[in-house]
Amino acid sequence: MTPAVTGRTPLTFWFSADWIDVANNLLRQCHTNPRVRKLTDCDADVFIALYENILGEKVPDYIAAAGSQEDDIHNVQSVIDSLSLDYLQISLSHITGENVIRGDKDSIKNLLEIFDGLLEYLKEETIEESQNGGSHHSPFLFFFCFFGYNF
Repeated sequence: MTPAVTGRTPLTFWFSADWIDVANNLLRQCHTNPRVRKLTDCDADVFIALYENILGEKVPDYIAAAGSQEDDIHNVQSVIDSLSLDYLQISLSHITGENVIRGDKDSIKNLLEIFDGLLEYLKEETIEESQNGGSHHSPFLFFFCFFGYNF
């Protein structure tokens, strides 16, 4: 259900996608146990699992024994900050850990869309690398191509 698969532009994908299916598809592709029934089920555990499974790294500054909403906000903000600074090298200031944890649907959709595009990009890169003998592109390039930014 990604734009690459459906042939839709990112804008039409945004309005027509069933975001619960997108979330569950991402989780299934990452071989993780959490499943979501409603968009607000996309909590800190879901985004930590997506980050760690897609990128193969631990979330920086992760609070493992999160026991409060503030800890969950911190953990999701760490995911967002790392995506922004370490991978995409663009501002994601329109998405905050607080809004995600408080159930803001647009923030959850934005973060799901980033992970969906990132997973699609990395899968394509893996295929391309295996065919071309290992050429590699910076992970942040997917964002510009996926979302139609020109540089």
